[in-house]
Amino acid sequence: MNGWTDAPLSPRGELEAALLRERLSAELADAAVYASPLQRARVVAEGLAASGGPAVACDRDLMEIGCGDVDGWDVERVRRVHPILWRRNELQDDEDFRWPGGESYREFRARCLGAVERIAAAHAGERVVVVTHAGVVSQVLGHLSGTSAARWDLFRPGNASITTLAWTGGAGRVLGFDDRAHLVGERRSCSSS
Repeated sequence: MNGWTDAPLSPRGELEAALLRERLSAELADAAVYASPLQRARVVAEGLAASGGPAVACDRDLMEIGCGDVDGWDVERVRRVHPILWRRNELQDDEDFRWPGGESYREFRARCLGAVERIAAAHAGERVVVVTHAGVVSQVLGHLSGTSAARWDLFRPGNASITTLAWTGGAGRVLGFDDRAHLVGERRSCSSS
């Protein structure tokens, strides 16, 4: 549960970021680049921008959900220390659920949508690259599909994947979700080692 814990990319994350950068390099010349300020997103965005795109604009509203007191804990520790809260979270039926000291799913969704709407309004008709976290993508796609903010499992993209949206006049449309085609060779090389 990394949440706002500012963990660096792992060696695998660095490799996946390089593959993502290679895939997107031709598309970045005319794109604005936004990122969560957490280094696991920001470093990826800076790598994209270094390959020919503009400077990265960091936006705190693109950060992962704030997990409060359990931020940075591994899942097993959370299950052990907070078994009742863990079970409540697994039900995915309470938009006001929050970890002690954290933000609720309802608050998280509002923050994510505010960021996307603000970025889209600032770049109407333009291409924008947003480097963020699985929870943010999940909340935006959940909103677009009309599902509860508490349903964090429905739209969980993989690391270094691409989700493509068209956003016009305050409304979005999903063009692609969890595209990992650029990681296929990386997966093959990892499985053979």
